[in-house]
Amino acid sequence: GVCSSNITATMKALQLAVALACLVCVAHGRPQHGESVPPTGPLANMNGLYVISNPNELSGVEWNSDYSKRPNVSYFDVYTPPIRTRYGEVYWTMMDPVALPDYIVQRYKGKTIAIVGYEADQVRKDANGEDESMPIFWQYNHHYCAWMSGAKSTVKEVDEATFRETEEFGAFNNEKFWIPVEVDGDDGIEAAPPGIPTSQFISEANGGEYRKSFHGYPPRYAQLLYSPDTFRITPMQIDTHNRDHDKSRYVAGPQPKNGGAPPNASYSGVLECPCTDRIDKVVQITYAAQEKGECVTPVLNATECFAAAKTLKVTPTSAPAVVDEPTLPAGCTVVKSQADNSTRIYFNTNSKAATACGGGNLFSGRGSAISNVSLELQLDASTKDLATITMIGPDGVWFGVGFDAQAMENLPYAVIVDGAGAVTERKLGNHDPGKQLAASITVATNTVVDGVRTVVMTRPLAGKTAEHFSFNPLAQPTLPFISAVGNTSAFAYHHFKGSSMLSVTALNGATCVCNAGVKGSINGLGFSKNCLPEPYGDLVQQKNPTCWVQTYQGGLRCCHHGWILLDKDQNPWQDQIDEYYLKFRFWYEDYDATSSPPSHTNLERVYWQTEAHAGEYDVVKAPPGTPPQEAIQVITAHWQVKDMLRPAPNTTGMQLIYAGGHCHAPSCLSMELYNADTGRLLCRHLPVYGDGKVATDRFDESGYLLLPPCLWGEAADGLEPPVFMPWNGNVTSVKRNNNTYTHYGEMASWQMRGVYV
Repeated sequence: GVCSSNITATMKALQLAVALACLVCVAHGRPQHGESVPPTGPLANMNGLYVISNPNELSGVEWNSDYSKRPNVSYFDVYTPPIRTRYGEVYWTMMDPVALPDYIVQRYKGKTIAIVGYEADQVRKDANGEDESMPIFWQYNHHYCAWMSGAKSTVKEVDEATFRETEEFGAFNNEKFWIPVEVDGDDGIEAAPPGIPTSQFISEANGGEYRKSFHGYPPRYAQLLYSPDTFRITPMQIDTHNRDHDKSRYVAGPQPKNGGAPPNASYSGVLECPCTDRIDKVVQITYAAQEKGECVTPVLNATECFAAAKTLKVTPTSAPAVVDEPTLPAGCTVVKSQADNSTRIYFNTNSKAATACGGGNLFSGRGSAISNVSLELQLDASTKDLATITMIGPDGVWFGVGFDAQAMENLPYAVIVDGAGAVTERKLGNHDPGKQLAASITVATNTVVDGVRTVVMTRPLAGKTAEHFSFNPLAQPTLPFISAVGNTSAFAYHHFKGSSMLSVTALNGATCVCNAGVKGSINGLGFSKNCLPEPYGDLVQQKNPTCWVQTYQGGLRCCHHGWILLDKDQNPWQDQIDEYYLKFRFWYEDYDATSSPPSHTNLERVYWQTEAHAGEYDVVKAPPGTPPQEAIQVITAHWQVKDMLRPAPNTTGMQLIYAGGHCHAPSCLSMELYNADTGRLLCRHLPVYGDGKVATDRFDESGYLLLPPCLWGEAADGLEPPVFMPWNGNVTSVKRNNNTYTHYGEMASWQMRGVYV
C-alpha cells in the first residue's frame, strides 16, 4: 500500500493546476491585522493540489487533496506580525500573539471548531498590495512550532525542566521555552467539555517542505479546539536572499568559510547554520571533587592535578607534592587537617593504593562568583545533619547566592541578605524575583566590620521542601552557584552578578579530584546534547560530530535569534531589510457532539526523532573516492509506541492517521517507519525535488523539496486503513541522506497524528 514511483509524475501533472490555483490564492488580498473578513467567492486551496506517499491504489478511488470538495468546509487566514531580517540573519523567537478573525471567535465562542487541515506560505505585499510568495531560497523556513489557543488556554514561558515534561506540545529557541497551559478567566465562557482540547499544537511537515507538503486529515478526523481565539508561533527563518538577483532563480550570496555547500550548489550553505568565525566556542576539561569510591576518569599526572585543584578553588597551605603513599587514594587528592588547619594537594603515584576517596563526615569549601560577595560552606553529615552557610558582602545593599545553578533561568533556591542584614530564602524565577519560601535558616551571627557584612547561618542539610535545595556532600561535593549584589537595600534587580563553582572537601580525609569530562560553550551559552546510545539511536556509535562540543561544526547551537551566519568580514546589504509575513490558511468544519458517533474524532499529536533526542545531526561527508551511488549516510532509531504518545486510561494502543516527516532539502533521500515486531513498512517518504520552473509553479524552486506525508482513512476516500499500534509495540525509523558533501543541523523527526484505541 506504500506508493512512491508515481509521485514525481503526479507532481508534474499538477503544475498547471497549481498555476491556475495561484490566480485564486490572491483573490482576497491580505487583510490588515485586526480586520475580520470572511472569504467570498469560490473556495480553493491556497497552494494548489498535493500528493501523499501511500494512496490506496486498489480502492478504485483517487484521493483528492482539494479542501473545497469537502462538504460544509470553509477557511480563515491568519498572518503573523512582520518578520524583518537582513542577509544571513536568523529569526527564531516567539512572535506576538495574533487574534483570530472576529467572526471565527464569535461563531465558536463556547463551542468547538474542527480544524481539518491547513496550508502555509511566506508572503510580502507586491506593488498592488496583494500577497506575493517569497521564494524558499530567499527566506528559508528551518522549522516552526505554533499553537492555536482557545479562551481557556494560553502559551507560557517556562524553565527547561518543565518544558521537558511536555515537550511534545512545546517549543524552544535555545534560550527560552514555551508550553501551552490552561487558564480559567472570568470571561463568561463555560469550561471545555470533557475530551475537547483547549489548545492545539501545529508543526506537521514544517521546514523548507512546509508549503507543498500536505497538512490535512481524512474525513471525520480533525484537530478539535474549544472556543478558539488566538494564534501564536515561533518560526525559525534564515535569510539567504541575494539582494542583487530576482526570484526567477537562486544565486548564492556570500558564504562563510565553514559552510558546507559546494560551489554552484542549488541551495545556500547559510541555511544549515554553520558555526562561523563570529562564534566563540570554548572547550575545556572540567574537574570535580569526589568523596567516595574512586574516580571514573582519574587525573593523569601531577601537572594536571595541581592545575585541576585550582579550578576547584582549593588554596593549599604548602606547595603541592608528588608522593608514593599506600594510605592515600591513587591520583590527585586534597587533604585537609583540622589538627594543624592545613590544606595540601597530593598526586599519588602509587597505583596499587586501595584507599577510597573521602573519609569522615565533615566537609568545607569556599568560593566567589563576583569580587565583593563570597560564600563558605561547612557541611556536617554526621548525626548533626547541619549546613553552616557563611555569606560575606557589602553592608547597606542586598546580596545573595543561588545554589546549584549557573543562571537565574535554572530557577535556583537562593539565600538573600538585604541591606539591613535581614535574611530570606527564595525560589528565583527566570530573570524574575520569584517567591519567598518558608524559613529554614537560623542566623548564628550577623556582623559588620569596615562596611563588610558577614552572616553565619545554619540549616539542615535536607531542604525543608522540594523547593529548598538539599546539600549532599557525598553525592554532590562540587556545586555550581550564582551570586549577585544590588544597589538598593531591598531585594531588586541586581547591579552585578556572576557564576562559579564551589567544592567542599573532606576534613581529616582525602578528597579525590577527578576528570569530569569535556564541557564547553558557544557564545557563552553552555553546550549540552542528549544523544541516546543504542538501541535508541546510533549517533553515539557513529561518533556523529553533533553530539560533542569539541566536534560541533554547525546546527541549532550556532543559530540563535538575531545571530548572523556569516564570517566577520562579510556584511553585505546591511541596510536592505526584507519584510514579509507567514500566512496560514486553516480549513475548518462545524463539530457536532450530538451525532452518534460525533462528527469528528480528535487527533492526538504523536512525535519522535530518528536522531533520538539529539534534535539534529550532521551528515558526514563520504570518504574521497566513494562512488556517487554509495554516498549515502544511514541513521536508525528504535522505540516503543508508548514513548511517542502518552497512553490514556482504558486504552490498548493507538491508530496512526497522519505521518509527516521532517527532512532538510539539501541531502534528504528517504525516511521510513516500520513496525519492528512484524517488519511491516508503515510509511515511506521519498522527497520530490523542484526543477526550478518557478514561472509556472512558484513552489518549484530547484533543489528544494516537498515531502508527501502518509495518510490513513477509508478506501472510499482512496486511502489505506488506519494502522493499529499497541502500547508495547516496537517501532523502527530509518533515515537516508546523500553525503557527497557535509551538511549540518539535519533533522529526521516524525510529526504525526493518531487516535486512542
